[in-house]
Amino acid sequence: MASIDRADGRLGLSQESGTPPQSDRRDAATGLNLVQAGDHNMRVTLEALRRGGARTRLELAETTGLTVPGIANILRRLTADDLIEGEGGLRSQSFAIRPGGAYGIGVDRTESGTFLLAVDLLGTVLFEEHHAATGTRETADVVRASTERAARLAPTGRLVGIGLGADPRSQVLREALAPLPVTIERDTVAAAMAERQFGRAGADDSFVHILLGPSVQAGMVIGGAVFDGASHRAGLVGRMRTGTDGRFLDDVASTRLLPGSDPEAPAVARWIDDAAEHLTDMIIAVSAFLGPRLVTVGGRLGEPLLNALTARLVRCRAERMGGPTQPYWLPDLARASFGETGVALGLAALPLVEALLPDPRRSFRAGARALD
Repeated sequence: MASIDRADGRLGLSQESGTPPQSDRRDAATGLNLVQAGDHNMRVTLEALRRGGARTRLELAETTGLTVPGIANILRRLTADDLIEGEGGLRSQSFAIRPGGAYGIGVDRTESGTFLLAVDLLGTVLFEEHHAATGTRETADVVRASTERAARLAPTGRLVGIGLGADPRSQVLREALAPLPVTIERDTVAAAMAERQFGRAGADDSFVHILLGPSVQAGMVIGGAVFDGASHRAGLVGRMRTGTDGRFLDDVASTRLLPGSDPEAPAVARWIDDAAEHLTDMIIAVSAFLGPRLVTVGGRLGEPLLNALTARLVRCRAERMGGPTQPYWLPDLARASFGETGVALGLAALPLVEALLPDPRRSFRAGARALD
């Protein structure tokens, strides 16, 4: 039977003859053994500190559902790994994530070059830089140089890994960067992760992130978990037929069709109006199925254009909700928190999520609380 090990707050099993070795015993409800459950509890504790700031042992126990002795053991591990630091006296001591203690580097490659960004567990950007490099060897050299720069900026921290956007060249670049640990993920998932980890969305939020680019795509997070679909095909909304003219969304709202960068220019203003009308049709369709609380709009447009498009979308939303044949409810709509840097920020966060935090891309989710 399952029980609580009062020493560390993790799942334990009765000591009966014929039971498997302690590390191999699994909880019937979750399928996790003791080592996996302990790792999950560590991640949940670190996430509680990341989102809630400095906390005492008792406050962390209340937040995570773990025992105070269990929290104490986890805090000792995290302190020994230089991921957190204690503040105050022994009886009233609180703990907080140590700035720069662990960080990831995101590598966002586009047609115009490579954008790199390093971020720590607190969401503090250590540096961001753009390079014209597009070839695999050039990009690998740039990434290696960026790891050295990050090491100088956070000399007592550690690089957890590199996040790369998924494209036909990603695997070759991963091999070129060996032995550095590399995570590969779709741009849409990365941009949605940036919003969930550091932006407007909460840990268990439901939202859709529209990523504008050569093709219009959407990252979907439902109840805090990334929904990526079969064969990672969720969110390929650019091939939806939208508007009264039934055009493909990509044939209207692709950034390749932008006639300029000044939202006041007549041709650009027409693109904004047309794109907003067609994007609103897509938002209505997606919202009818998923019921998200929020829709965010981001992409590599530049701040003035992104602001103008978002404002037009907000007006379209209000107009549609007021129409007699239109939906009476649509989710809130806002500009993405990070705009052009969103993909790189999400890619930089992915190694941190894989190694240290609850991963919203995993099929197993125990929510925001630890296993008890």
